Amino acid sequence: MKSSIGTAVTFLPAGTPGPVAIGWNRSALAAQIAIRARALGLDASLTDDQMNGLAQVVRDSGDGRPLSVSTRAAVRAALREPLTTEDPAAFTAAVFTSLPDTPVPVRATDGRQYMLVAVPVA
Repeated sequence: MKSSIGTAVTFLPAGTPGPVAIGWNRSALAAQIAIRARALGLDASLTDDQMNGLAQVVRDSGDGRPLSVSTRAAVRAALREPLTTEDPAAFTAAVFTSLPDTPVPVRATDGRQYMLVAVPVA
């Protein structure tokens, strides 16, 4: 499941600050790993080796370098129970404290699940 989005260099607006671009790359990668992990029935308790293996599947380069501590934390956060509109304060807090480097799992009112990845536009 290779990403067609690319990395921050090819996707984000010119002039995006480096730390924001790095955070976006982390969030996009973490979301892809989490989605693949869920498809395999895994949850936030997956091992680092499992996470690194999934990263090899979704990374465009296919390299075997291990994930950083920050990226592993973002993957585990993405695998938490999806947020809903039942607690707007918790929803808002989770979204705005996760920017820009951690995807936020949410469940819509129709039951469908989504992974929110913040895309900086300015």
